[in-house]
Order: sequence, then C-alpha cells, then structure tokens
Amino acid sequence: MSLPPSERSQARLDAAHLRRLSDLAEQDHEYFTRDDGRPEYRNRRLLVALGQGAALHYLDRRTGIKDLDLWTFYAAVPGRRFPADKRETHADFGESDLGRQRYDLDAARNQRERSRFQTWQNYSGRRVDFMLRSLPVPPDAVIEDAVAAVQRWLAQGAATNARHKPTPWHLAKKAMILVWPHERAGDQLWPRP
Repeated sequence: MSLPPSERSQARLDAAHLRRLSDLAEQDHEYFTRDDGRPEYRNRRLLVALGQGAALHYLDRRTGIKDLDLWTFYAAVPGRRFPADKRETHADFGESDLGRQRYDLDAARNQRERSRFQTWQNYSGRRVDFMLRSLPVPPDAVIEDAVAAVQRWLAQGAATNARHKPTPWHLAKKAMILVWPHERAGDQLWPRP
C-alpha cells in the first residue's frame, strides 16, 4: 500500500533507492537509444546522477524529497548538436518509503500543467524526471574523467553572470550524487567533495 501524498518525504535515501533509480535510468537509456531513436548514443553513456533537492537530501538528510531528478550524461558526437537537451520524460518511482508527491490541481497555471498533475497524482510513488546532456568527452572515458567533465560543466554554470541562467547554474545550487555506474553509486559528484 502506498503512503499518503506529501509535499516532501523525509525518508533517508539508501542503496536500494539508488539501485531503483539506476534501473529506471537504464530503461530510459534503452528507450532513448532504441533502433528508431538515437542508437548512435547507445555506447556513449558516461554516468547517471541524481540532482537537485533529492541529491541534497541524500547529503544533509534535511532538505526532503519532492521528486527525483536523474541526469544522464553522454559523450558528445563530434560536430553534432545533442538531440535531446530539451526532452521531458517522467516515470513513477513506484511504492516505497519515499511516498508520493501531492499535487494541487487548482494551482496549475494552465490546462497542460493540470493534465500533467492529474497524471502524476495517479503515480504510486514519487515522480522521476529524466534529463539528458552530452559533454565533450570521449565515449571510452574512465569514470574519473566523466565526473571531472560534469564538475567543470557545473562550475562554469555556477560562475556565469548571464541574465538568463543556464541549466548548470541552477543545478550547481544544490547537489549531484552518482547513481550509475553501480560501483560508484552514492559518491558525491557536486559540490566537489
């Protein structure tokens, strides 16, 4: 039985949660790189990280978990723009001690958002959001090089003075935790340890 909806879960994220997130990220990777999708990225996945508030909660155990943001980083294909930097995909974490997120349908800003809230409030667990980015790293890079590339991307974003703040500026305000590869799951990616 699922827990009642709440704004944020205070449950501790553990290795089992990270494994579930890794499994969901694997399904998303398989879908993204399917034969009629983007198969050229099938062997270019560098790492998967949990970001934003849930990652900060993993570190401080105070922030709470509203939703779970997973970032999959790929080695860029030289000379090509990454095709999925604006992609929005979501999944249901499933029943767990993390509970479910509460959605206020009356607070929806438009019909599209209301429709999304209705879909998400039927989830049995927290919402998982999947985001993808590519970085100028060789596809056979060791994990340390992939981590360093993500850290540079975040540091550059954090240092921007641009009026319109880029995604890494927002991500650098919180934290990132490795989810995949499995042997590094739980390692702190950002802020730099």
